[in-house]
Parts: sequence; structure tokens; C-alpha cells
Amino acid sequence: MNDAASHGRPVAAFDFDKTLINIDVAYHFLDTAIKRCRVRRLAAGILMPVLLPLLLLRPSRIIAMSTMMWIATFPLRGRTARDVFSAFAAGVFSPPLNGRFYDEGLSALAAHQRLGHQCLIISGSPQELVRQVARTMLKQDIVVIGSQVSPFLGGLVYRRYCMGTGKIKLAKARGLLHGHWGYGYSDSASDVPLLAHCRHRFLVNPGKKTIKRVKAALGGRVTLLNWAKTTIENLDKN
Repeated sequence: MNDAASHGRPVAAFDFDKTLINIDVAYHFLDTAIKRCRVRRLAAGILMPVLLPLLLLRPSRIIAMSTMMWIATFPLRGRTARDVFSAFAAGVFSPPLNGRFYDEGLSALAAHQRLGHQCLIISGSPQELVRQVARTMLKQDIVVIGSQVSPFLGGLVYRRYCMGTGKIKLAKARGLLHGHWGYGYSDSASDVPLLAHCRHRFLVNPGKKTIKRVKAALGGRVTLLNWAKTTIENLDKN
């Protein structure tokens, strides 16, 4: 998977968690790593009353997320982020997680590529985690942007959080957004900034509250998708 989009090609930007894959990989990484170690469970339990209020406030969210990531990855013992996330990715599609890519999402990616579009995955999950999970199924020329993590005092912490407007900032910093993208796919109202930068906007299997929030923010200019009814042929005709 490449790190740079081809200039001059229409871009199709996809959220990852609950859009292309049926689970939230960052949540399940943290949950799995913390639950399998008694000391980590104890640390998370003690700090949770402090961290929960921080999670509710956007400016302090990265502090809470970094703390949980550090707890889940300490001690690194010389391992890199790739080492940590690849070990987790190896079990994503097996019990108990039973993760799977939506067939319709893979079809959408393939359809855009047949049309010569550059496909971009832009996720709130750590970039290397998304890469390691995605590479098990997605071998195509796909750009991945995600939250940035790095080592700190023996564990991993977030340096840049790729959520909301953060997705736009990271895309611009990577030179991957010039004006507007052609197509945007997401399941979440938190991706209104991403969808606002796309000419064609798609909500994947959204709930009623998500539909209401996104349509209110974007003036109703969004297409609702039930992946079960999305086919390569339908996309090719649009």
C-alpha cells in the first residue's frame, strides 16, 4: 500500500472501522491488550474515572486515548508499533473477534479502481494498525492515513489524532487533498468534515441519529448505502 496519491486522478476516500470492516480495530486492540494482562486491567480501572470525562471533550480526547494506548502497549521491550499491531492483526479474522471486510465495500474499492480512481483509507485508528489489518485482504494500490503513534516511556502514545477535522489536516499535510475529493464513504457523523470535502457523499449502513446529523450538516446532500444492495455494476453507472 502506497503513501502518496497520484495527482490528477479522482480520489475515493473511505473510512475504515464499521465502513470497510465490521469492527472498530482500535477499540478491539485496546480491549484485547488490556484484558489479557491483570496489571493493565488494574491500571485502566483505576484511571477510568479520570479518563472518561476527558474522552467527552474534544481538546482533551487525545490525552485519554494516549493514556489507554500506553497502558495497552507497555512494556514495548524493543518492539515497534508495526510489531505490536501486526501481532494483533493476525487474529482479527478469527474467534473471538471474527472480523470481516464487507463484500460490498471491497466491491466499491474495486469499482473505483477500475474507473482509474485513487482509493484512500482515512481512519481514526492508528495508521500502522489499519495497514496491518488491511494488508491481509487489500493488496491494491491504496493510500492509508490514520492516527499517528510513537514510543514514549516504554509504551505507545498518540501524537496526532485522525478524527473529525484531524482527517482533513493530516490529508493536507500529506499533500493528498487539493480542493475536493471525488467520493467519500463513512458510517459516522464524526466524518462530516471528510464528507464535506467530497463531491459525492455516501453513508454506509447509518443509524437514524447519524442520518439526521449528517443531513443537517450537509444540507441533505448525501447518499445512503446499504452495502447489501451495493454492486460493482451500480457504482460503475454513477
